[in-house]
Amino acid sequence: MSRRWPYSSPRRARATSPGSRSTWTVASSSIEQQDGPRGGVLDRRLDMSDYKLISADSHVSEPPDLWAERVDRQYRDRAPRLVVNPPGLEGAYFLYEGYAPHPIGIGLAAGKSPQELAEFLTKATYADARPGGWDPAERLKDNERDGVEADVLYTTLGFRIFWLKDAALQQECFRVYNDWLAGYCGYAPERMAGLAMISLYDPKAGAAELERCVKLGLRGAMIWCSPPADQPYSSEVYDPFWARAQELRTPISLHSITGMGWESQWSFSDRYMRATVLSHEIERSFSVLIFSGVLDRFPDLQIVSAENNCGWLPYYLQRMDRTFERGRYAAGFKLSLKPSEYFQRQMYCTYIDDYVGVANRHFIGVDKLMWSSDYPHQASSWPHSQEVVARDFKDATAEDRFKITRANVAKLYGFTL
Repeated sequence: MSRRWPYSSPRRARATSPGSRSTWTVASSSIEQQDGPRGGVLDRRLDMSDYKLISADSHVSEPPDLWAERVDRQYRDRAPRLVVNPPGLEGAYFLYEGYAPHPIGIGLAAGKSPQELAEFLTKATYADARPGGWDPAERLKDNERDGVEADVLYTTLGFRIFWLKDAALQQECFRVYNDWLAGYCGYAPERMAGLAMISLYDPKAGAAELERCVKLGLRGAMIWCSPPADQPYSSEVYDPFWARAQELRTPISLHSITGMGWESQWSFSDRYMRATVLSHEIERSFSVLIFSGVLDRFPDLQIVSAENNCGWLPYYLQRMDRTFERGRYAAGFKLSLKPSEYFQRQMYCTYIDDYVGVANRHFIGVDKLMWSSDYPHQASSWPHSQEVVARDFKDATAEDRFKITRANVAKLYGFTL
């Protein structure tokens, strides 16, 4: 298999006009799209057995020397980097300022059995990985094998760069990644929607970087899953960024492990305990965005919970509404809608393998859920995604399955396949 690093690409990513209407073909059926944030799709005439899936959350594997070679020279001695077999350790480890070396196997382990994971997670290198993470041609082959036609692409190594305390270093690392990702997605922009990483230590600078990335062809952005405690999302300092995201109609993702909370910043030794409570961090951020009035002030802002699954949402939405109803006068809430109505209007949730969430989809909102394969990470359903979806949707209507596994993500990110 090829191990080439695609620093550039034969074609630049092509952005889809927001809210446009177009016609795209799946199998033998022609589908007229409905208007949406970036185009949409919904058609009850489609034979549900004919279509492939679209993953709302997959990942790239960054070249090991991406930052060490590409950041501005003033940062190169501090740039994040991969090191193979560092002193006292075996395998590839990610080194980044202020934290212990982190093994990379969890981001490369798609298709590995639980037995294989015991050694793979701590000893894997890129030589053991599927090259689709860094080679877009190989990604398309692996997606074809999995019955997946397109995917939304998030970082892998970059998760922990969100934890950096130096704003300038973080901004430079994100700029380098965003440029590389645009080139990667440019190989097949009709099948890959890349999401920029945006530093929000300086929200005005973040707004400018968001606009630059949209011009590059990237179709969404990641920010902290939860921000630093001294700069909460309730602060109006973020308003320039929210305003620019709303104006550009660019979905903003809060992905697990990107936050400044303790749930995200787990050590390798306690990862399984932390993994069970990751949704607490996104619950806090959703609550702040809703109760502080951010979504009231920016009614077209689109927020995505990524890789936090969705089975927790029915109770959470109910709890928010009851808190609002009982405390609205005592707490002085100044909201024009119930909290769950803001969720229905402006929020989305990706999940990987969550039968409970799918079974309770009508308490959440069928239009709010988006399936994902998580390729090429440990939690990925690859190469059995079709079987996993069939299992989880065995009691669902064909229309619900079509929306959650294809139509919702196509509408949000403007896939025109």
